[in-house]
Amino acid sequence: MGYSSAEEREALFSSTKTGAEDKQSEYRSLDRHESASSVSSDESVQSPEQSERGWAWVVLFASFLCLCVLDGISYTFGMFLGPLMEELKCGRSGISAAGSLQVGIYSMSGILASRLVTRYGSRPVCMAGTLIATLGLVCASYSWNLPSLLASYSVITGLGFGLMYIPAVVAVAEHFSKRRSLAMGICVCGTGVGTFLLAPVELSLLSAVGWRWTFVCMGGLCSLCIVCGLAMSPAQLCPGDRHLRRRRSTAVSLHGFIVDDLTVSTESIQNGNSCLKMFASLFLSKDLLESPALSTFLLVALADGVATLALFIPFTFLPDLAMAAGVSSKDAAFLISAAGISSSVGRILSGWLCDKPWCNPIVLTTAAVSSASLPSLLLPWVSAYPLFLLLSCMFGLLTGCWISATSPLLVRVLGLPLLPPAFGLMTAVQGAAALAGPPLAGAATDWLDDRAVALHCTGGLLVAATGLFVVAAQHNRGRERKQQYQDI
Repeated sequence: MGYSSAEEREALFSSTKTGAEDKQSEYRSLDRHESASSVSSDESVQSPEQSERGWAWVVLFASFLCLCVLDGISYTFGMFLGPLMEELKCGRSGISAAGSLQVGIYSMSGILASRLVTRYGSRPVCMAGTLIATLGLVCASYSWNLPSLLASYSVITGLGFGLMYIPAVVAVAEHFSKRRSLAMGICVCGTGVGTFLLAPVELSLLSAVGWRWTFVCMGGLCSLCIVCGLAMSPAQLCPGDRHLRRRRSTAVSLHGFIVDDLTVSTESIQNGNSCLKMFASLFLSKDLLESPALSTFLLVALADGVATLALFIPFTFLPDLAMAAGVSSKDAAFLISAAGISSSVGRILSGWLCDKPWCNPIVLTTAAVSSASLPSLLLPWVSAYPLFLLLSCMFGLLTGCWISATSPLLVRVLGLPLLPPAFGLMTAVQGAAALAGPPLAGAATDWLDDRAVALHCTGGLLVAATGLFVVAAQHNRGRERKQQYQDI
Protein backbone atom coordinates (compact mmCIF):
# COMPACT_ATOMS: atom_id res chain seq x y z
CA MET A 1 0.00 0.00 0.00
CA GLY A 2 2.80 2.43 0.87
CA TYR A 3 4.53 1.75 -2.44
CA SER A 4 1.29 2.44 -4.30
CA SER A 5 0.86 5.85 -2.54
CA ALA A 6 4.40 6.89 -3.32
CA GLU A 7 3.92 5.84 -6.92
CA GLU A 8 0.72 7.88 -7.16
CA ARG A 9 2.46 10.91 -5.63
CA GLU A 10 5.28 10.68 -8.12
CA ALA A 11 2.78 10.41 -10.96
CA LEU A 12 0.99 13.54 -9.69
CA PHE A 13 4.25 15.48 -9.38
CA SER A 14 5.40 14.34 -12.82
CA SER A 15 2.12 15.26 -14.51
CA THR A 16 2.03 18.65 -12.80
CA LYS A 17 5.60 19.43 -13.78
CA THR A 18 4.98 18.25 -17.34
CA GLY A 19 1.92 20.49 -17.58
CA ALA A 20 3.89 23.48 -16.33
CA GLU A 21 6.65 22.78 -18.85
CA ASP A 22 4.05 22.55 -21.62
CA LYS A 23 2.69 25.94 -20.56
CA GLN A 24 6.16 27.46 -20.57
CA SER A 25 6.70 26.08 -24.08
CA GLU A 26 3.38 27.60 -25.12
CA TYR A 27 4.46 30.97 -23.70
CA ARG A 28 7.75 30.85 -25.61
CA SER A 29 5.81 30.11 -28.81
CA LEU A 30 3.49 33.03 -28.10
CA ASP A 31 6.51 35.27 -27.49
CA ARG A 32 7.99 34.35 -30.87
CA HIS A 33 4.67 34.93 -32.59
CA GLU A 34 4.17 38.25 -30.80
CA SER A 35 7.69 39.41 -31.66
CA ALA A 36 7.16 38.57 -35.31
CA SER A 37 3.81 40.38 -35.44
CA SER A 38 5.22 43.42 -33.65
CA VAL A 39 7.90 43.88 -36.28
CA SER A 40 5.27 44.25 -38.98
CA SER A 41 3.35 46.85 -36.95
CA ASP A 42 6.24 49.11 -35.92
CA GLU A 43 5.11 51.86 -38.26
CA SER A 44 1.64 52.03 -36.69
CA VAL A 45 2.95 52.55 -33.15
CA GLN A 46 3.36 56.12 -32.00
CA SER A 47 6.50 57.36 -30.32
CA PRO A 48 6.23 58.47 -26.65
CA GLU A 49 6.38 62.13 -27.68
CA GLN A 50 3.57 61.67 -30.23
CA SER A 51 1.30 59.75 -27.85
CA GLU A 52 1.74 62.36 -25.12
CA ARG A 53 0.45 65.08 -27.44
CA GLY A 54 -2.88 63.36 -27.98
CA TRP A 55 -5.28 61.23 -25.98
CA ALA A 56 -2.90 60.95 -23.01
CA TRP A 57 -3.82 64.47 -21.89
CA VAL A 58 -7.52 63.60 -22.06
CA VAL A 59 -6.81 60.63 -19.78
CA LEU A 60 -4.88 62.91 -17.42
CA PHE A 61 -7.78 65.39 -17.25
CA ALA A 62 -10.26 62.56 -16.63
CA SER A 63 -8.12 61.10 -13.83
CA PHE A 64 -7.66 64.57 -12.32
CA LEU A 65 -11.46 65.06 -12.23
CA CYS A 66 -11.94 61.62 -10.64
CA LEU A 67 -9.57 62.52 -7.81
CA CYS A 68 -11.22 65.93 -7.43
CA VAL A 69 -14.58 64.27 -6.87
CA LEU A 70 -13.68 61.26 -4.75
CA ASP A 71 -11.10 62.94 -2.51
CA GLY A 72 -13.13 66.16 -2.39
CA ILE A 73 -16.13 64.26 -1.04
CA SER A 74 -14.03 62.09 1.26
CA TYR A 75 -11.93 64.86 2.82
CA THR A 76 -14.84 67.25 3.42
CA PHE A 77 -16.90 64.87 5.54
CA GLY A 78 -16.36 67.21 8.47
CA MET A 79 -18.91 69.54 6.88
CA PHE A 80 -21.61 66.97 7.71
CA LEU A 81 -20.50 66.52 11.32
CA GLY A 82 -22.90 68.99 12.95
CA PRO A 83 -26.07 68.10 10.99
CA LEU A 84 -25.48 64.35 11.39
CA MET A 85 -24.85 64.65 15.14
CA GLU A 86 -28.07 66.62 15.55
CA GLU A 87 -30.38 64.36 13.53
CA LEU A 88 -28.89 60.92 14.25
CA LYS A 89 -28.44 61.72 17.96
CA CYS A 90 -24.83 60.51 17.96
CA GLY A 91 -21.72 61.91 19.57
CA ARG A 92 -18.78 63.47 17.80
CA SER A 93 -16.67 60.33 18.06
CA GLY A 94 -19.36 58.13 16.47
CA ILE A 95 -19.99 60.37 13.47
CA SER A 96 -16.29 61.05 12.92
CA ALA A 97 -15.70 57.28 12.97
CA ALA A 98 -17.87 57.05 9.83
CA GLY A 99 -15.49 59.37 7.98
CA SER A 100 -12.39 57.59 9.27
CA LEU A 101 -13.75 54.16 8.36
CA GLN A 102 -14.59 55.36 4.86
CA VAL A 103 -11.03 56.58 4.32
CA GLY A 104 -9.70 53.29 5.67
CA ILE A 105 -11.84 51.11 3.40
CA TYR A 106 -11.15 53.41 0.46
CA SER A 107 -7.40 52.98 0.99
CA MET A 108 -7.27 49.33 1.98
CA SER A 109 -9.38 48.27 -1.00
CA GLY A 110 -6.35 49.21 -3.10
CA ILE A 111 -5.15 45.58 -3.11
CA LEU A 112 -8.42 44.43 -4.67
CA ALA A 113 -8.47 47.35 -7.09
CA SER A 114 -4.91 46.68 -8.25
CA ARG A 115 -5.74 43.02 -8.98
CA LEU A 116 -8.79 44.03 -10.99
CA VAL A 117 -6.86 46.69 -12.94
CA THR A 118 -4.15 44.15 -13.80
CA ARG A 119 -6.73 41.71 -15.10
CA TYR A 120 -9.38 43.94 -16.69
CA GLY A 121 -7.75 47.35 -17.21
CA SER A 122 -8.47 50.79 -15.77
CA ARG A 123 -11.65 51.66 -17.69
CA PRO A 124 -14.10 48.96 -16.42
CA VAL A 125 -12.76 49.08 -12.86
CA CYS A 126 -13.12 52.86 -12.59
CA MET A 127 -16.64 52.75 -14.05
CA ALA A 128 -17.68 49.98 -11.66
CA GLY A 129 -16.23 51.94 -8.73
CA THR A 130 -18.18 55.02 -9.82
CA LEU A 131 -21.46 53.11 -9.79
CA ILE A 132 -20.73 51.60 -6.37
CA ALA A 133 -19.74 54.97 -4.87
CA THR A 134 -22.83 56.65 -6.32
CA LEU A 135 -25.04 53.93 -4.83
CA GLY A 136 -23.38 54.36 -1.44
CA LEU A 137 -23.84 58.13 -1.38
CA VAL A 138 -27.51 57.90 -2.37
CA CYS A 139 -28.10 55.19 0.25
CA ALA A 140 -26.36 57.37 2.84
CA SER A 141 -29.05 60.01 2.32
CA TYR A 142 -31.57 57.51 3.76
CA SER A 143 -29.54 56.79 6.92
CA TRP A 144 -31.61 56.72 10.08
CA ASN A 145 -28.91 55.76 12.62
CA LEU A 146 -25.14 55.31 12.90
CA PRO A 147 -24.98 51.66 11.71
CA SER A 148 -26.87 52.52 8.51
CA LEU A 149 -24.51 55.45 7.90
CA LEU A 150 -21.49 53.18 8.43
CA ALA A 151 -22.87 50.58 6.02
CA SER A 152 -23.72 53.04 3.24
CA TYR A 153 -21.24 55.90 3.45
CA SER A 154 -18.28 54.13 5.04
CA VAL A 155 -18.38 50.65 3.49
CA ILE A 156 -20.15 50.96 0.10
CA THR A 157 -18.89 54.44 -0.79
CA GLY A 158 -15.40 53.68 0.53
CA LEU A 159 -15.16 50.56 -1.64
CA GLY A 160 -16.32 52.51 -4.68
CA PHE A 161 -13.78 55.28 -4.09
CA GLY A 162 -11.01 52.68 -3.80
CA LEU A 163 -12.00 51.18 -7.14
CA MET A 164 -11.89 54.67 -8.71
CA TYR A 165 -8.58 55.84 -7.26
CA ILE A 166 -6.17 53.08 -8.36
CA PRO A 167 -7.36 53.01 -12.02
CA ALA A 168 -7.12 56.80 -12.26
CA VAL A 169 -3.46 56.84 -11.17
CA VAL A 170 -2.43 53.75 -13.15
CA ALA A 171 -4.09 55.02 -16.34
CA VAL A 172 -1.98 58.18 -16.25
CA ALA A 173 1.20 56.18 -15.67
CA GLU A 174 0.46 53.94 -18.66
CA HIS A 175 -0.27 56.80 -21.09
CA PHE A 176 2.83 58.86 -20.31
CA SER A 177 6.51 57.98 -20.55
CA LYS A 178 8.68 61.04 -21.13
CA ARG A 179 6.69 63.29 -18.74
CA ARG A 180 5.14 60.55 -16.62
CA SER A 181 6.13 61.94 -13.22
CA LEU A 182 4.89 65.43 -14.05
CA ALA A 183 1.60 64.02 -15.32
CA MET A 184 1.12 61.94 -12.17
CA GLY A 185 1.95 64.96 -10.04
CA ILE A 186 -0.77 66.94 -11.80
CA CYS A 187 -3.17 64.03 -11.41
CA VAL A 188 -2.81 63.72 -7.62
CA CYS A 189 -3.30 67.49 -7.29
CA GLY A 190 -6.95 66.66 -7.77
CA THR A 191 -7.08 65.84 -4.07
CA GLY A 192 -6.29 69.36 -2.94
CA VAL A 193 -8.30 71.06 -5.67
CA GLY A 194 -11.37 68.92 -4.98
CA THR A 195 -11.20 69.58 -1.25
CA PHE A 196 -10.80 73.31 -1.86
CA LEU A 197 -13.74 73.50 -4.29
CA LEU A 198 -16.26 71.14 -2.70
CA ALA A 199 -16.06 72.51 0.86
CA PRO A 200 -17.92 75.78 0.07
CA VAL A 201 -20.31 73.95 -2.29
CA GLU A 202 -21.29 71.51 0.44
CA LEU A 203 -21.64 74.33 2.96
CA SER A 204 -24.12 76.11 0.66
CA LEU A 205 -26.07 72.92 -0.04
CA LEU A 206 -26.27 72.00 3.64
CA SER A 207 -27.75 75.36 4.51
CA ALA A 208 -30.15 75.29 1.55
CA VAL A 209 -31.43 71.69 1.26
CA GLY A 210 -30.05 69.78 4.26
CA TRP A 211 -27.61 66.90 4.59
CA ARG A 212 -29.80 64.24 2.95
CA TRP A 213 -30.17 66.06 -0.36
CA THR A 214 -26.53 67.12 -0.15
CA PHE A 215 -25.56 63.42 -0.14
CA VAL A 216 -27.82 62.90 -3.17
CA CYS A 217 -26.14 65.83 -4.96
CA MET A 218 -22.72 64.39 -4.18
CA GLY A 219 -23.90 61.06 -5.58
CA GLY A 220 -25.00 62.80 -8.76
CA LEU A 221 -21.65 64.52 -9.05
CA CYS A 222 -19.87 61.21 -8.51
CA SER A 223 -21.96 59.53 -11.24
CA LEU A 224 -20.47 61.96 -13.78
CA CYS A 225 -17.14 60.16 -13.32
CA ILE A 226 -18.57 57.42 -15.55
CA VAL A 227 -17.52 59.67 -18.44
CA CYS A 228 -14.04 59.98 -16.92
CA GLY A 229 -13.81 56.20 -16.71
CA LEU A 230 -14.78 55.88 -20.37
CA ALA A 231 -11.84 58.11 -21.28
CA MET A 232 -9.33 55.70 -19.66
CA SER A 233 -8.71 53.68 -22.80
CA PRO A 234 -5.95 51.04 -22.85
CA ALA A 235 -2.54 52.54 -23.57
CA GLN A 236 -0.76 51.74 -26.84
CA LEU A 237 2.65 50.43 -25.86
CA CYS A 238 5.71 50.15 -28.03
CA PRO A 239 6.44 46.69 -29.53
CA GLY A 240 9.16 45.88 -27.02
CA ASP A 241 6.78 46.43 -24.11
CA ARG A 242 3.69 44.68 -25.37
CA HIS A 243 4.51 41.40 -23.67
CA LEU A 244 4.41 43.20 -20.31
CA ARG A 245 0.67 43.82 -20.60
CA ARG A 246 -0.27 40.35 -21.81
CA ARG A 247 -1.84 38.37 -19.00
CA ARG A 248 0.04 35.16 -18.52
CA SER A 249 -2.24 33.02 -16.44
CA THR A 250 -2.66 29.34 -15.87
CA ALA A 251 -4.76 27.63 -13.26
CA VAL A 252 -3.11 24.65 -11.56
CA SER A 253 -5.25 22.53 -9.25
CA LEU A 254 -3.28 21.57 -6.18
CA HIS A 255 -5.11 19.68 -3.40
CA GLY A 256 -8.28 21.70 -4.01
CA PHE A 257 -6.57 25.11 -4.40
CA ILE A 258 -6.41 27.13 -7.62
CA VAL A 259 -2.96 28.69 -7.98
CA ASP A 260 -2.76 31.54 -10.51
CA ASP A 261 0.49 32.24 -12.37
CA LEU A 262 2.38 29.58 -10.43
CA THR A 263 4.69 26.95 -11.85
CA VAL A 264 4.63 24.01 -9.45
CA SER A 265 7.59 21.69 -9.11
CA THR A 266 8.05 18.51 -7.11
CA GLU A 267 10.56 20.16 -4.79
CA SER A 268 8.36 23.18 -4.01
CA ILE A 269 5.39 20.94 -3.18
CA GLN A 270 7.47 18.75 -0.92
CA ASN A 271 9.02 21.70 0.91
CA GLY A 272 5.76 23.58 1.31
CA ASN A 273 6.97 26.58 -0.69
CA SER A 274 3.91 26.55 -2.92
CA CYS A 275 1.63 26.84 0.13
CA LEU A 276 3.67 29.80 1.32
CA LYS A 277 3.38 31.40 -2.11
CA MET A 278 -0.36 30.84 -2.11
CA PHE A 279 -0.66 32.60 1.25
CA ALA A 280 1.57 35.49 0.18
CA SER A 281 -0.34 35.81 -3.10
CA LEU A 282 -3.37 36.93 -1.09
CA PHE A 283 -1.53 40.23 -0.58
CA LEU A 284 1.15 40.30 -3.30
CA SER A 285 0.88 39.38 -6.95
CA LYS A 286 3.01 36.55 -8.28
CA ASP A 287 5.09 38.90 -10.42
CA LEU A 288 5.74 41.14 -7.43
CA LEU A 289 6.73 38.15 -5.30
CA GLU A 290 9.27 37.08 -7.93
CA SER A 291 10.71 40.57 -8.47
CA PRO A 292 14.38 40.91 -7.45
CA ALA A 293 13.46 44.32 -5.99
CA LEU A 294 10.85 42.87 -3.58
CA SER A 295 12.97 43.49 -0.47
CA THR A 296 13.56 47.12 -1.50
CA PHE A 297 9.84 47.58 -2.10
CA LEU A 298 8.96 46.18 1.33
CA LEU A 299 11.42 48.58 2.97
CA VAL A 300 9.88 51.48 1.05
CA ALA A 301 6.36 50.35 2.04
CA LEU A 302 7.37 50.17 5.70
CA ALA A 303 8.97 53.62 5.61
CA ASP A 304 5.97 55.07 3.79
CA GLY A 305 3.61 53.55 6.34
CA VAL A 306 5.51 55.11 9.26
CA ALA A 307 5.51 58.49 7.52
CA THR A 308 1.76 58.22 6.80
CA LEU A 309 1.16 57.65 10.53
CA ALA A 310 2.38 61.23 10.95
CA LEU A 311 0.82 62.81 7.86
CA PHE A 312 -2.72 63.44 9.11
CA ILE A 313 -1.87 64.36 12.69
CA PRO A 314 -1.23 68.10 12.00
CA PHE A 315 -4.44 68.35 9.93
CA THR A 316 -6.35 67.14 12.99
CA PHE A 317 -4.57 68.92 15.86
CA LEU A 318 -3.01 72.05 14.35
CA PRO A 319 -6.14 74.28 14.51
CA ASP A 320 -6.61 73.51 18.20
CA LEU A 321 -2.93 74.23 18.89
CA ALA A 322 -3.13 77.55 17.01
CA MET A 323 -6.31 78.66 18.83
CA ALA A 324 -4.67 77.86 22.16
CA ALA A 325 -1.87 80.25 21.13
CA GLY A 326 -4.39 83.06 20.54
CA VAL A 327 -5.15 82.61 16.82
CA SER A 328 -8.79 83.13 15.80
CA SER A 329 -10.83 80.11 14.75
CA LYS A 330 -11.17 81.44 11.19
CA ASP A 331 -7.41 81.95 10.81
CA ALA A 332 -6.75 78.56 12.43
CA ALA A 333 -9.01 76.87 9.87
CA PHE A 334 -7.19 78.65 7.04
CA LEU A 335 -3.94 76.98 8.14
CA ILE A 336 -5.33 73.68 6.88
CA SER A 337 -6.37 75.25 3.56
CA ALA A 338 -2.92 76.81 3.20
CA ALA A 339 -1.28 73.44 3.83
CA GLY A 340 -3.54 71.85 1.21
CA ILE A 341 -2.75 74.48 -1.41
CA SER A 342 0.98 74.18 -0.69
CA SER A 343 0.68 70.41 -0.98
CA SER A 344 -0.70 70.79 -4.53
CA VAL A 345 2.26 73.00 -5.44
CA GLY A 346 4.65 70.45 -3.96
CA ARG A 347 3.09 67.62 -5.94
CA ILE A 348 3.54 69.41 -9.26
CA LEU A 349 7.10 70.43 -8.33
CA SER A 350 7.96 66.86 -7.35
CA GLY A 351 6.53 65.48 -10.59
CA TRP A 352 8.60 67.94 -12.60
CA LEU A 353 11.75 66.99 -10.67
CA CYS A 354 11.19 63.24 -10.99
CA ASP A 355 11.11 63.58 -14.79
CA LYS A 356 14.68 64.90 -14.75
CA PRO A 357 17.28 62.19 -15.49
CA TRP A 358 19.48 63.33 -12.60
CA CYS A 359 16.69 63.04 -10.02
CA ASN A 360 16.31 59.79 -8.06
CA PRO A 361 12.74 59.58 -6.62
CA ILE A 362 13.80 57.63 -3.55
CA VAL A 363 16.40 60.28 -2.69
CA LEU A 364 13.85 63.05 -3.24
CA THR A 365 11.37 61.22 -1.00
CA THR A 366 13.97 60.83 1.75
CA ALA A 367 14.87 64.52 1.59
CA ALA A 368 11.21 65.63 1.61
CA VAL A 369 10.24 63.44 4.58
CA SER A 370 13.27 64.46 6.63
CA SER A 371 12.68 68.16 5.89
CA ALA A 372 8.97 67.86 6.77
CA SER A 373 9.92 66.88 10.31
CA LEU A 374 11.35 70.37 10.96
CA PRO A 375 8.13 72.44 10.70
CA SER A 376 6.17 69.86 12.70
CA LEU A 377 8.75 70.06 15.51
CA LEU A 378 8.85 73.87 15.39
CA LEU A 379 5.07 74.50 15.34
CA PRO A 380 4.53 73.92 19.09
CA TRP A 381 7.08 76.66 19.87
CA VAL A 382 5.57 79.53 17.84
CA SER A 383 2.79 81.92 18.81
CA ALA A 384 2.63 84.47 15.95
CA TYR A 385 0.14 83.74 13.15
CA PRO A 386 2.60 84.50 10.29
CA LEU A 387 4.93 81.83 11.65
CA PHE A 388 2.06 79.37 11.96
CA LEU A 389 1.14 80.09 8.34
CA LEU A 390 4.74 79.79 7.09
CA LEU A 391 5.38 76.48 8.85
CA SER A 392 2.02 75.08 7.75
CA CYS A 393 2.83 75.92 4.13
CA MET A 394 6.27 74.33 4.48
CA PHE A 395 4.72 71.15 5.88
CA GLY A 396 2.19 71.00 3.04
CA LEU A 397 4.81 71.67 0.35
CA LEU A 398 7.23 69.03 1.60
CA THR A 399 4.64 66.32 2.22
CA GLY A 400 3.19 67.05 -1.23
CA CYS A 401 6.64 66.40 -2.74
CA TRP A 402 6.82 63.09 -0.88
CA ILE A 403 3.31 61.95 -1.91
CA SER A 404 3.82 62.83 -5.57
CA ALA A 405 7.17 61.01 -5.71
CA THR A 406 5.64 57.71 -4.55
CA SER A 407 4.53 56.47 -7.98
CA PRO A 408 7.79 57.46 -9.79
CA LEU A 409 9.66 55.76 -6.95
CA LEU A 410 7.76 52.50 -7.48
CA VAL A 411 8.33 52.68 -11.25
CA ARG A 412 12.06 53.29 -10.67
CA VAL A 413 12.39 50.37 -8.24
CA LEU A 414 9.97 47.81 -9.74
CA GLY A 415 9.20 48.97 -13.29
CA LEU A 416 5.90 50.10 -14.82
CA PRO A 417 4.32 46.59 -15.17
CA LEU A 418 4.42 46.12 -11.38
CA LEU A 419 2.99 49.56 -10.57
CA PRO A 420 -0.67 48.41 -10.15
CA PRO A 421 -0.06 45.69 -7.49
CA ALA A 422 2.66 47.69 -5.73
CA PHE A 423 0.64 50.92 -5.66
CA GLY A 424 -2.43 49.02 -4.46
CA LEU A 425 -0.53 47.52 -1.53
CA MET A 426 1.05 50.87 -0.68
CA THR A 427 -2.38 52.51 -0.67
CA ALA A 428 -3.69 49.83 1.69
CA VAL A 429 -0.76 50.39 4.07
CA GLN A 430 -1.34 54.14 3.92
CA GLY A 431 -5.02 53.66 4.76
CA ALA A 432 -4.26 51.60 7.84
CA ALA A 433 -1.61 54.10 8.96
CA ALA A 434 -3.93 57.07 8.36
CA LEU A 435 -6.57 55.42 10.53
CA ALA A 436 -4.13 54.76 13.38
CA GLY A 437 -2.08 57.99 13.42
CA PRO A 438 -4.52 60.65 14.73
CA PRO A 439 -6.11 58.40 17.41
CA LEU A 440 -2.69 57.41 18.76
CA ALA A 441 -1.57 61.05 18.82
CA GLY A 442 -4.84 62.02 20.52
CA ALA A 443 -4.37 59.34 23.17
CA ALA A 444 -0.83 60.59 23.84
CA THR A 445 -2.10 64.18 24.05
CA ASP A 446 -4.83 63.26 26.55
CA TRP A 447 -2.46 61.14 28.61
CA LEU A 448 0.17 63.88 28.95
CA ASP A 449 -2.39 66.74 28.87
CA ASP A 450 -0.29 68.73 26.42
CA ARG A 451 -1.47 69.90 22.97
CA ALA A 452 2.12 70.05 21.69
CA VAL A 453 2.58 66.28 22.08
CA ALA A 454 0.68 65.56 18.86
CA LEU A 455 3.08 67.69 16.78
CA HIS A 456 6.06 66.18 18.58
CA CYS A 457 4.74 62.73 17.63
CA THR A 458 4.54 63.91 14.01
CA GLY A 459 8.17 65.01 14.00
CA GLY A 460 9.37 61.83 15.69
CA LEU A 461 7.55 59.56 13.27
CA LEU A 462 8.91 61.48 10.27
CA VAL A 463 12.45 61.18 11.63
CA ALA A 464 11.97 57.42 12.06
CA ALA A 465 10.58 57.18 8.52
CA THR A 466 13.63 59.07 7.23
CA GLY A 467 15.91 56.42 8.70
CA LEU A 468 13.94 53.66 6.99
CA PHE A 469 14.00 55.50 3.66
CA VAL A 470 17.79 55.87 3.96
CA VAL A 471 18.10 52.10 4.46
CA ALA A 472 15.82 51.48 1.46
CA ALA A 473 17.84 53.90 -0.70
CA GLN A 474 21.13 52.18 0.19
CA HIS A 475 19.61 48.75 -0.45
CA ASN A 476 18.28 49.85 -3.82
CA ARG A 477 21.63 51.37 -4.80
CA GLY A 478 23.40 48.10 -4.05
CA ARG A 479 20.82 46.14 -6.02
CA GLU A 480 21.16 48.44 -9.06
CA ARG A 481 24.96 48.14 -9.00
CA LYS A 482 24.70 44.36 -8.82
CA GLN A 483 22.29 44.38 -11.77
CA GLN A 484 24.69 46.55 -13.78
CA TYR A 485 27.54 44.08 -13.16
CA GLN A 486 25.32 41.17 -14.23
CA ASP A 487 24.31 42.99 -17.42
CA ILE A 488 27.99 43.51 -18.31
